[in-house]
Amino acid sequence: MRIYVNNADITDRIVSRSVRWKRYGTFRSSLSFTLEPQFTEGISIEHGMRVKMTDDFLQTVFCGVVTASSEEYVTAYRSSLTVRCQGLEAVAARRAAGYFSTDAQTTGAAAKAVFRQFFSSSNDEGIIYNPALFSEGAAISGYTAYGKSLSKIFDELGAADGSRWWIIPDGTFYFMNKIEVSSSPYCVDLTGIESNALTDLMSFSTVRSGDGYRNVQYVSGANGITGRAENASEISRMARFGGTGRYENAIFVPLIQTAAEATAAAENILRSYEENGFKAVFSTNTYGLGLFNSIDITAPQFGINGPVPFIITDISAKDRPSENGALAFTYTVTAKMSASGASFIRPPEYWTETIGRISG
Repeated sequence: MRIYVNNADITDRIVSRSVRWKRYGTFRSSLSFTLEPQFTEGISIEHGMRVKMTDDFLQTVFCGVVTASSEEYVTAYRSSLTVRCQGLEAVAARRAAGYFSTDAQTTGAAAKAVFRQFFSSSNDEGIIYNPALFSEGAAISGYTAYGKSLSKIFDELGAADGSRWWIIPDGTFYFMNKIEVSSSPYCVDLTGIESNALTDLMSFSTVRSGDGYRNVQYVSGANGITGRAENASEISRMARFGGTGRYENAIFVPLIQTAAEATAAAENILRSYEENGFKAVFSTNTYGLGLFNSIDITAPQFGINGPVPFIITDISAKDRPSENGALAFTYTVTAKMSASGASFIRPPEYWTETIGRISG
C-alpha cells in the first residue's frame, strides 16, 4: 500500500504503526496517519487536500480529503504531524444548497435533481454521476431545502425509504436502498477443512446484541403525520424472553407529508432492522476482504455449525511492519449473520435523525 497527498507519495515519511484505516456503514471510510519529522522535511499538508491510498495492484482503495491535522513538538528540532482524512463523502458535506425545491415525485428523482444542479455542472470535484445508480425510492409530495449541506439533503431524501448515499474511491456516487452482496474469496473455518479458509486468523469472537434491532417502526412527518409498521411474528418471538416483546424505533422525516408516505417509509425502514443481531469479529493480515462481501463461517466452538453465510459490515485496519517498506495492515472484520443465499442487503443506518429506541 502507498499513501499520496496531492499526488505526492509520502509513504516513506509515515511513522510506523500510526496508520488507521476504516471502512464502515455504507462504504464510509476514514484514514489517519502521523508524519515525523514535519517542518525539517518541507512537508506541507493542509485542510482540504486530496488523499488516496493504493494497493499493491495500483488500485485506489481509499480516496478522500484532509479534514484535520495536529502538530506536536517532540524536541526543539523535530515534530510529528498527525493527519486525519475522510472519504469523498466529505465533499458533499462541505457543499451547500442555498435553495432547492422540487414538486411531487420520488426520492430517487429528487436526489438526481440535487446532484445535477450542484455537482454535474462541472466535474471539478471529481464526483461521477450515473443515473442508473439511483434507486427510484419512495413517492413524496415535494421537498424544499434552504441552506443545507448536500449530505444533509441526501440524508433527508433517503430517510423516506431507507435509501443511503455513498461515494466509492473512484468518485462514483450512489443513492440506493439496497446493496448487492459479493462473494469473498475466503472463508473462516476453525475446523481447518475448507481449502480457501484464512490461514492467518489471529482472533475470533462472536457478539449477540440488539444494536439497531427493532420490530416496530414509527415515522413522523410534517404537520404531525405518523406512519407505523410492525412485525407481529418478531414481537411474539421476543415476548418469549419477557415483557411485551416490542422493540420500537421512531424517526422524524420532515419531507413526508401524507400518512401513506409515512407508512410506506416505516415498512421500508423496518425491513433493514427486524433481524436480531448475531455478529462475528475476527482479525487477519490477509488483504482482499471487502464491505458487503458474503463470507462463510464454520466455528462449531461458537455454535456456528457451518458453513453459515455472514456479510461483512465493518473493516478497520492498523499498519504493521513490512519487509519492503510499503504499508501492510492487520484487519479487524465485523460480519453479520445473513439469510442463506442473500444477494442483497439493506444499507445500515448512519443518519442523525434517529431519535431513539423504546423497549417495552
